[in-house]
Amino acid sequence: MKTLIDLTKFVAATPRWLVGLALTGLMAACSAPALKAVQIPDKQYHAVLIVPVTAPPLEVIPDLLEQHDAAYRHVRNMAMNLDLEKRRYRTAGGIVVAGMVAGNPSDAETLGALPPTAVGGEAGASVWTPAKTVGEQLKNLLAFENRVAVLSREDYPLVITNDASLHDWHRAIQAWYRQDNSTGAYANRGRYDAVIELGVGRYRIFEGQTSLQLMLKLIDPASGHVLARTHSESFRVDDAALASLEQDGVAFRQLIGNMAAPLLRQSLGDLGLRDLPVADES
Repeated sequence: MKTLIDLTKFVAATPRWLVGLALTGLMAACSAPALKAVQIPDKQYHAVLIVPVTAPPLEVIPDLLEQHDAAYRHVRNMAMNLDLEKRRYRTAGGIVVAGMVAGNPSDAETLGALPPTAVGGEAGASVWTPAKTVGEQLKNLLAFENRVAVLSREDYPLVITNDASLHDWHRAIQAWYRQDNSTGAYANRGRYDAVIELGVGRYRIFEGQTSLQLMLKLIDPASGHVLARTHSESFRVDDAALASLEQDGVAFRQLIGNMAAPLLRQSLGDLGLRDLPVADES
C-alpha cells in the first residue's frame, strides 16, 4: 500500500534528527516519475514474464558492527586507526548486507555469525535476495488473476560502480525506473503478452523499523516500451527483524514477504492487471 502519513502529528512526536531523515526519504520517493496511464490493447495480458531487477544489499542503521562490537565503538570514539572496510557480506541466514567489516576480507568466504568480521562472494545457494522472493509472490498473485506468469532466472542488471555503496545502488535503481524503454531483449525470450520488471528501492532496518519499497514497470515485450510504472512502500516496527539477522534470518525473510504482499496487490491494480473486489482493501 502507498503509505499516507499525517506529517503534523509525525513531526510533533518525532525527534528532529529522525524527522529529517524520514522526510528526505519521502521527498526522494516523490521525485520519481508519476504513474503513467496504462494503454491496454484489445488483447488481454494473459502470459506475463516477471524479471527481477538486481536487488541492493540491506542497509542497517546503525551499522551492525557498531551495534554488536563494543570494542569497535570504543576505538571509533577514541579516533584510533582501525582496519575497517565497507563491503557487502552475507549473514548466517544468507541475507546480503552493506556495512563495515573488520579484518582481512579474504580470511573467509562466508560469514557464519554477526558481528561481521569477514566478507565473501555471493555465489552459492545460501544467498537470499528480496527481488526473487517478491517475484515469486507476484507470480502467485498473477496466477490468482488467471494469468500465466513466469519468473525469469536472470536478473535485469544495474550499472553499479561500487557495489558496497548504497548511494550508487539508489542512483542506479532510480535511473532504471525513469527509463521509458527497457534494454532487455524480451522479444526473443518467448511468447509473452507483457513483461513486468520488478525492482527493490529502499530496503533497510533503521532503529527498529524495517522499510521496503517496490518499483514495477509494465513493458511491451516486442518494442521494449514502458507502458506503465508504479512504486509503493511501507514500513513495520519489528525488533525481531534485527535479531533474526544473527540467527537463520527466517523471521526477517518472512517479514519482507508479509510487507510485500499488499504492496504487490496495490501495484497490480495501478498497472491495470488486477480486478480489485470492493471488499478487498488490503
